[in-house]
Amino acid sequence: MKIGFILSYAAFSSTNGIRSQAISWKNGLEKLNHEVALINMWEDNQWCQYDAIVIFGFSVYSCDFINILSTVHKNILVAPILDPNYSILALKIYSRWGNRKLRLTNPYYSLRQVKDKVRAFLIRSNFEKAYLIGGFGIPKEKCHIVPLSCGISKPKELFEKEKFCLHISLLCDERKNVKRLIKASKKYGFRLVLAGKLRNQKEKKLLNTWIDSADNIEYRGYVSHEEKMELYTKAKVFALPSTNEGVGIVALEAAAMGCDIVITKLGGPKEYYSNMATVINPYNVDEIGKAICKALDTKSFQPNLAEYINKNYSIDTISRHLEQILFHEEK
Repeated sequence: MKIGFILSYAAFSSTNGIRSQAISWKNGLEKLNHEVALINMWEDNQWCQYDAIVIFGFSVYSCDFINILSTVHKNILVAPILDPNYSILALKIYSRWGNRKLRLTNPYYSLRQVKDKVRAFLIRSNFEKAYLIGGFGIPKEKCHIVPLSCGISKPKELFEKEKFCLHISLLCDERKNVKRLIKASKKYGFRLVLAGKLRNQKEKKLLNTWIDSADNIEYRGYVSHEEKMELYTKAKVFALPSTNEGVGIVALEAAAMGCDIVITKLGGPKEYYSNMATVINPYNVDEIGKAICKALDTKSFQPNLAEYINKNYSIDTISRHLEQILFHEEK
């Protein structure tokens, strides 16, 4: 089968979450002998050559595109990538606020306008599914959970861990909540290793201000894949205390490499660990600090957690599930 993938947003970085999800699905489907094309919208595309077309993310532009595409193609799927930090009621209001004649719109209103022209929606968690059903009125049978796959496998042996907490992200992005994580490390004295990208000198100064002179906190900078794997191997705990997060692929990778996980209670990430992670309120510094200290000092969920991740979120497992949705559901 031939599948077309369309990215609805510009990807400014190779670590962009939407882009990473699309590339992961492409690699998995190609292992199952499907042909996957990353569609270039500058080309004269022959849309009927594709057995399925998947749109990643959703923008106002996507509405007009789907309206036109649906006249020549019926197997359109959308992976909307919802990371809401507001209520389902608020989303319902946003999705109804608009007027096409007056050209008043927003991405949520636009998605509601084409929901009947999309055969299936591919979401990453029950949390995201609830927003699609409650916010947009999309029938539950059109909402299919396709978890993110973990791109790495559990090592043959889990190495002896070092007593530190690891965090990797776009560190000064407010939703990653690194400032509170640093406050927890200072207050409770655990060793914290930070890695990830800083976008400019202003963010570098801001991170230095947060860390100040704390000698138990270390910033490693932006790390390569090999350096990241080494950190996963050594760290006893990986913390993801985000205030707004879709899945958090870095935490999933860390769990597969033998780290214990302290994760936000908000959003969909907690669904991925089958009660084998410590769930915290990301706005409570004490809760973050106490959970990390407990995870550093007490019995581990490993190696059961790594085995669970490897079994349920491998590229092969997720790709077979995705294949079933793309081609074997009733159209």
